Amino acid sequence: MPIYYDNTDLSAVEKQKFALGALSLGITTGYLFYDSIAAGIFLALCCGFYLPQYKKRLREKKKSQLLMQFRDLLYSISSSVSAGRTVAQALEESVDFWKATYEDSDYIMRELAYMNGRIKKGGEKDMDVLADFAERSGLEDISDFVNVYESCRMTGGNLPQAINRATAIIGDKITMERELKTLMAQKIFESRIVAFAPFAIILILKIMSPDYLEPMTTTRGGRAIATFALGLMGAAFFMMERINRNEIQT
Repeated sequence: MPIYYDNTDLSAVEKQKFALGALSLGITTGYLFYDSIAAGIFLALCCGFYLPQYKKRLREKKKSQLLMQFRDLLYSISSSVSAGRTVAQALEESVDFWKATYEDSDYIMRELAYMNGRIKKGGEKDMDVLADFAERSGLEDISDFVNVYESCRMTGGNLPQAINRATAIIGDKITMERELKTLMAQKIFESRIVAFAPFAIILILKIMSPDYLEPMTTTRGGRAIATFALGLMGAAFFMMERINRNEIQT
């Protein structure tokens, strides 16, 4: 079955993970700020507003994994084509080449099985199969490789040389993007520590000195202040996430 990487539909497991995370966060926040499970359930329902962002993060993670696996696939294709194989043969050989590295459930192995099936059983052209893969992936680097291959086929150029050069350029670009994202991951981790530090502080105060926070949960003014503080924390968290998730311009 083809995979559409821009698809925002969640699987049953992903929905369960989101629901469990929202419920845990909501109940924890309700207990810490309001000392109320009912408030926690309400806050868990409010977490539903984060669902579009959750879908976006999963989609980005899926495409990032595919891109790194595609980089490896490029090297095996380049090696096979340099040895005189066609691209269709290179795709078939790549299955044996990478089966010791990747599981059958990994995206690139599923794509190789799907594309080889269409070429061998369906009699489709490798160019059409690769173009469909590029369209479904929504990734510029895959589209660039397919465009190079298509141009070389149409103009009768030196295919091994063109693919080797495209592999080197695209592979270096993907590696650089990966390194930048690794550096950004540290900043994301640090910002989340800052965002959740108030929860840890309130928890410590509740354990060590519960009377100190009692006015916050038993008086109307205290609950209003808690709500205002929680709102500021939520706004700060979304601002930090938006800054950290800015796309790398390449």
